[in-house]
Amino acid sequence: MKILKKVGVLACMVGMLAESPAMNVWAVSETMVMTRVLSESPETMNQMAVETIELKIDSENCYTGMNQPYSEGYTPKVENDTASLVVPVVCQGRLRNDTLKVSLNLGDGTGLPFISEKYEKDIELSQEKVNGSQETISCYLVTFDLKLKDERKNGEYPVILSIHAEDIDGKPLHKEFSVNVVITDEKPASSEPSTDEPVTDEPSTMEPSTDAPVTEPSTGEPSTEPSTGTPKDDLTGAVDVTGPSGGDSGGASSGASSGGGTASETPTFAPKMIVQSCKSSKDEIQAGDEMTLDITLFNTSSTETVRNMTVTIGDEGEYLNLLSPTDTIYVESVSAGQTCVVSYKYKILSSAVPGAYGLSVSMDYADSKGASQSASGKIRMMVAQPVKLEFDPLVLDSEVQVGDVVNAQIQAMNLGRSKVHNVRAVIEADGLAPEGTLFIGDIEAGKTATGSVKISVTSLSKGSSLYGETKGTVTYYYEDENGKEYEKTGDFITNIKTPFSNTTKEESDDTGQWWIIMAVVVGILFFLIIGMILRGIRRRNRQNEVEEKAE
Repeated sequence: MKILKKVGVLACMVGMLAESPAMNVWAVSETMVMTRVLSESPETMNQMAVETIELKIDSENCYTGMNQPYSEGYTPKVENDTASLVVPVVCQGRLRNDTLKVSLNLGDGTGLPFISEKYEKDIELSQEKVNGSQETISCYLVTFDLKLKDERKNGEYPVILSIHAEDIDGKPLHKEFSVNVVITDEKPASSEPSTDEPVTDEPSTMEPSTDAPVTEPSTGEPSTEPSTGTPKDDLTGAVDVTGPSGGDSGGASSGASSGGGTASETPTFAPKMIVQSCKSSKDEIQAGDEMTLDITLFNTSSTETVRNMTVTIGDEGEYLNLLSPTDTIYVESVSAGQTCVVSYKYKILSSAVPGAYGLSVSMDYADSKGASQSASGKIRMMVAQPVKLEFDPLVLDSEVQVGDVVNAQIQAMNLGRSKVHNVRAVIEADGLAPEGTLFIGDIEAGKTATGSVKISVTSLSKGSSLYGETKGTVTYYYEDENGKEYEKTGDFITNIKTPFSNTTKEESDDTGQWWIIMAVVVGILFFLIIGMILRGIRRRNRQNEVEEKAE
């Protein structure tokens, strides 16, 4: 309950400040945020979740109807005294029915260059092409054609873009921010002395007919204004998104509407900070790496120093871990035309998906008059998965004969998290002539693949012998997702034999002779046994005959 009370008090303070005339400019900014507090469940009333819906202008991309992005000085197109304003609004979060209502407040005063009309429309979420390519971004593309007066003066004129929407739960959202239109093509009033002047000078009509009414309008003042230059058909202007205070836009508006001297009409521009470059401590950022990002910020102003600046880096996403102690860095000052460098340390998770990752950089600072300003930019970095490809040893017979055509085979295993392309191998050895490159192809993460090639066996060309042991090399080539080529090498050994050696046939002949010898031995033993038996029978018969004679 204490948290709810604090949030309510804070909301009331913000509302009072926004309604106060003195703080009206403070309530207008480039980024609009609505925060609402939700209780997760009746059982957990003390646990509160904060849902943030953020609307901001996409200043980094060029949309249809724009000649360049806001960050590079977008200039509205003007034709036939009409300024075409394009404001791409992007939303972080969901809006009800993906729709918002936009209205435009041109301000009050007689010195404004705009013809007073009602500008209001409903804008639906759409996919818009950017940067003259097929790439699309989801945004609310706000366009207005502002009709300009025939008589207008140079100056900076703020208009208020008011947004009304509802979140997905139906709760209303109303935010405003200021857009400054800078006009540099002045169109003064043209002189028509024969019609307007005698009519407006009513007392002169009551006097006798003299030359005074004719001579008074021709004093020279009306005729000298149009003679200073011919009005042009096109209006040269620039749109500038102000910071939270909008200090400079307010000053320019009051000067233009006062109708005073030319000195008050000269527009003043707040200093702009941009992200000039970003350098990583690693030449190639891979998943699992720790690296430092050095971000260079540039003060584009040639006269004003930026002071009291805070730099905040945006949400790093799922796979980027911020290792620095804080996401906000304080910079005391940046002189005109100078740069400063802020550094952040990050860890890329090993499971990071290969591709481009973007980080937003927001800058809040004060100009020389103490007015608050803001700017933002985006940095991009490419993250790659390390390639981990392993190869089994080359499968080839340990002995080959001259004249044979043998088959060689290689198996590759992708142990990384990204796909590997165009895996192939080149076999080189004295006495071996492959038919070509052993091609395996693409291998998905966690998969294996096999390739083979036929090799013709010839005699050795190096050394004193035509036959014998030969040592060869296998060179493996493959590419990662970005087309970068990798190379590995391996060795193998085989023995080249003469075509007249027939080891297999000799062994089969020896086997046949062994069986013949065994048969001969068995035959001899058989005959010896038969002979011994017959000899014994004869001896026994002789003994019987001797015994019979003795009787």
